[in-house]
Amino acid sequence: MALGERIAHSLWGSGGGPGTAVLRAAFIPAGWIYGLGVRLRNLSPASPERLPARVISIGNLTVGGTGKTPLAAHVAAILFRAGVPVAILSRGYGRRSREDTVLVSDRERVLADPARAGDEPVWLARRLPGVPVIVGADRARSGRIAIERFGARVLVLDDAFQNRRIAKDLDIVAVDGRRPFGNGRMLPAGPLRMPKAEIARAGAIVITKLGPEDDPGPVRRMLQAMAPRARIFEGRTVAVELRDLLTGKALPLDYMRRRRVAAMCGIAEPLAFAKLLSEEGIEVAGTFPYPDHHAFAEDDVRRVRGAAHAIEAVVTTEKDAVKIDPAWARGEPPVLALVTRMEIDDEAAFAAILREAAGLGARTG
Repeated sequence: MALGERIAHSLWGSGGGPGTAVLRAAFIPAGWIYGLGVRLRNLSPASPERLPARVISIGNLTVGGTGKTPLAAHVAAILFRAGVPVAILSRGYGRRSREDTVLVSDRERVLADPARAGDEPVWLARRLPGVPVIVGADRARSGRIAIERFGARVLVLDDAFQNRRIAKDLDIVAVDGRRPFGNGRMLPAGPLRMPKAEIARAGAIVITKLGPEDDPGPVRRMLQAMAPRARIFEGRTVAVELRDLLTGKALPLDYMRRRRVAAMCGIAEPLAFAKLLSEEGIEVAGTFPYPDHHAFAEDDVRRVRGAAHAIEAVVTTEKDAVKIDPAWARGEPPVLALVTRMEIDDEAAFAAILREAAGLGARTG
C-alpha cells in the first residue's frame, strides 16, 4: 500500500495517537465542503441523455476496492450468454493516454495495453471475448460508438453510480460487507464519494468482500432500510484456477495447496488477496503490496523473487497480470495469476433483474 493510502486509511480509522486525532479533526471541514459540493451538483442536474440502448450502471459509494469491476464483468457475461449484444464502457482509471476515446476490444482482439486504456479495461477485454470494451471520460460518446459500430443493445457502465449525465435503466451498487461506509464521512475525512443516503437510488445492491465466516445479515438489514426498493444480493469472490504467465497454461488450485508462495499485487486491498490465497490452502510466505493500478516493471518481479525465501511461486492477481510481460516470468520460481470469478447468492433472481433492465422481460428460462 502506498504511503498516501496508508495515511488515508489511518485517518479514516479510529486508532492512532494524538497527532492522528488532530489530523483527522482537521479533515472533517474539508469533508463537509466536499459533501456540500456533491449535494449542490445533484440538486439540479442537467437532464440526462437517453441513449438508444439500455444502460446498466455498476458503481459504489466509497473509494477503494468493492469489487465493482468484477461485478461489471459478471453482469456483461450474463447478458452475453443470453444472446444480448452488450458493450462495456469504462473511464480507464490509471491510464496514461490522453486520447478522448480508446477502443480496447473490438470483440475479437484486444487492441490497447494498460498504458493506453488502464488495467481494468484490458482485464475486462481479455476476460470477455466477444464483448466490446471502450474507454473514455465521455460515456455518452463511448456509448454511441458501441451502438453504431457494434450494434450494442445494452451498455454496461463500470464505475458510474456518480454519473448523472446518462439516463440509466438499472443502477447496481457494490457495498463492502465488512466496512459498508467506513467512518461515514465524506472525502477526504472518510472514504465516501457521495452521501450514503444516495444508495436509495439503487435498483440492486450487491454485498461484496464477504469471507466464508462473515454474516451478511446485519449489513443486509441496514441496506434494506436505506434502500427499500432495491433487491439485495451477496457476491463472493471465488478462486477458480492458477495461470502460468510464461506459458499461459492453466493449473488447478491443488497444484499450489500447502506450498509457500509470495503474493504480489497492486490493488486497493492487498491483504484481501493474501487472505483469499490462504483460504484456498496456499501458504502465503510474504505479501508484497504496490499502489493500486501500479505499472509493474521487470525489476518488481525480480525484487519479489529475491526478497521472498523458500517459495515455490510468485502469485499475482488477474488485473496485475495484464501489466506483467510474460518474458519477465522466465526463470524460477514461476509467476502465476490467480483466476477468480464472482458468485451471486441468488443467481437466477439477479439474472432476471438484468434481463428486465435489458428489455427482455423478467423470465430466466
